[in-house]
Amino acid sequence: MDEPHELARVDGLSVGRDAGGPAVLDGVDLTLRAGEVLALAGRSGSGKTTLALSLLGRVREGLGVRAGTVRVAGHDPFTPGGRARVRGGLVGFLGQDPASALNPARRLGGTLREAAAMTGAAGWRASARRERERRVREALSEVDLPADPAFLRRYPHQVSGGQAQRVALAVATMGNPRLLVLDEPTSGLDPALAEDLAARLSARHRGAGGAMLLVSHDRSLTGALADRTLRIEGGRLTTPRRPALVREPGPRPRDARAQADRPALLELVGLRATHGRRVTVEGVSLDVAPGGCTALVGPSGSGKTTVARCLLGLHSSWTGALRLAGSDLATDFRGRSRDQRRALQLVAQDAVAALNPREPVRRALLRPLGGREATGEEAERLLWRVGLSPRSLGRLPHELSGGERQRVNLARALAADPLVLVCDEVTSALDTETRDAVLDLLTELRRAEGLGVVLITHDPEVRATADRVVTLAEGRMAGAGRALAGDGGHP
Repeated sequence: MDEPHELARVDGLSVGRDAGGPAVLDGVDLTLRAGEVLALAGRSGSGKTTLALSLLGRVREGLGVRAGTVRVAGHDPFTPGGRARVRGGLVGFLGQDPASALNPARRLGGTLREAAAMTGAAGWRASARRERERRVREALSEVDLPADPAFLRRYPHQVSGGQAQRVALAVATMGNPRLLVLDEPTSGLDPALAEDLAARLSARHRGAGGAMLLVSHDRSLTGALADRTLRIEGGRLTTPRRPALVREPGPRPRDARAQADRPALLELVGLRATHGRRVTVEGVSLDVAPGGCTALVGPSGSGKTTVARCLLGLHSSWTGALRLAGSDLATDFRGRSRDQRRALQLVAQDAVAALNPREPVRRALLRPLGGREATGEEAERLLWRVGLSPRSLGRLPHELSGGERQRVNLARALAADPLVLVCDEVTSALDTETRDAVLDLLTELRRAEGLGVVLITHDPEVRATADRVVTLAEGRMAGAGRALAGDGGHP
């Protein structure tokens, strides 16, 4: 039997900052064969995304190729001709953040139809309209999304983070690319959907003789799908370490029974949210005690992000009672005082959309710090608290890895001295070690400062750090109660 042919090859690739310093990638060699699924692991900022982007002939601003070559199906993606072939359908790419793939001012249907036209032989010809619509329906079915007119008329901000991720994935796979490069493709999805979706993509690509590069922190996902796994450490590829033991939930800041007897710091009663004439969330209630953590869980699209937007006064149409530290909060953030807005802070799932692409980290942190003295020192302290070096202060968001951007996002929220943090999939883009460090930080803040946390998550290990759990299904409460240590199921 003939050995599968080589689809992509990287030889001695070194990438570093234009200003000099250590290489981000240092002499990397990589071969990817047809029909193969290769997983790439490593800590946040280790160079995984830099290597993935090289297969498209791209490097982030401020970086440059110092040495080495890249070939995809024999084409050099760093030359104009090779780049046109690679980005014209040979390689499909999905980055960590769906915001980078979806135009916020364009309806989902328009984005999908454009992808169908750009990758189809008939293009935009009127005679090919039925073919475009068929391909759109098939692509959405592949990622378990509806293709009805109501869904296609939505804008990216009108769907959940997990749904936006799947739409972006449908766009990336529309042209049946020979090589599919996926950077944390399931980070915003619940575990069952993530495993099913990745398995279907893997099976389809293997059957078509394609290949897949899967960048993921999810060891169970890569272990189930990948033919082999490589790890980046210090800019070099190494053999993977033995998987670490599952993290045991640490001690909670206060006993759950003791917390139940204390007045709620944040209390939401009878939430009803609508989008146009459609009811998206109904009958949802939750509370957070001082120093407590309430996890909000449920399948992708169940209404978790809508609840978070209502808590922050960002959803346009909702009713219900919301109290913070004994005071009523207006449904619209514009009706809340400055102190009330500072007291309730969001750490968003999509760190790219949450940060100004033209604003360095220093300015992003100094704004919520306001007129305090020694703000520069305070900004450095915030970075140390979330595990980042002060050297990041002068960098722009695109110069950071996905995990580093999320930690900046968390630091910015902490700069406002909030009473409650609303964390929407805050650890989904982080490796296990960094995730645990962030969770430990949140636990310490709860213990030392009485910070309340609303934790939206799909990760059972993240959920295990909560005191209470509220489960949503199709916009309604499917359960609520105390969290059980080590319990990854629904309450």
